[in-house]
Amino acid sequence: MISFEANGIFPRLEVRDITEPSLFNRKIEVDANDEDGRLRMKGSLLDTRMGEPLHGIEVEMIVDALEGSILEISGSFAVWPLEECKQGLQALQELVGAKIMPGFTDFVKSTVGSNRGCTHMAALIMTMGNVSVQGRGAWLRKYIPNDTDLAHAMEHSAKALGLVDSCVSWALDGPILTRYRQGLEK
Repeated sequence: MISFEANGIFPRLEVRDITEPSLFNRKIEVDANDEDGRLRMKGSLLDTRMGEPLHGIEVEMIVDALEGSILEISGSFAVWPLEECKQGLQALQELVGAKIMPGFTDFVKSTVGSNRGCTHMAALIMTMGNVSVQGRGAWLRKYIPNDTDLAHAMEHSAKALGLVDSCVSWALDGPILTRYRQGLEK
């Protein structure tokens, strides 16, 4: 048993070894792979409730590595609680042509996350969108070997993706953009 002392805000907390399954667990996994200048994104979501599978969802999409447009998308349910859930797959096609950039999350919520889709599938796709940004950055590093060209491409991409001022590291005067500017000055 592990004990944590009370700090005036939270009472003393005791953590015990738990042998029974959690009430609810969600696992999301996303891979981004290079495929002829495009990203092949594969994502899966598995929800369990009290140890029993509740949702098993897989989504695959092809994303333009430079523009971030969704070129193709498909999905499937391995596990679903209600037969009607599978109707939510039809909403995926509304994402074809959408660009993964600022506003994408709201678009996913209004389409796949609406009464035409599935909120759990929407959660997976929003995570896939985030991973695509990381995958696109890796793609740029793979295909642009020249540091100066890479710095220009990364700075342009960061602005287009709304990364500037999105966190401490991407602050306008933060470490990442400062390094890119220093690289350009060489």
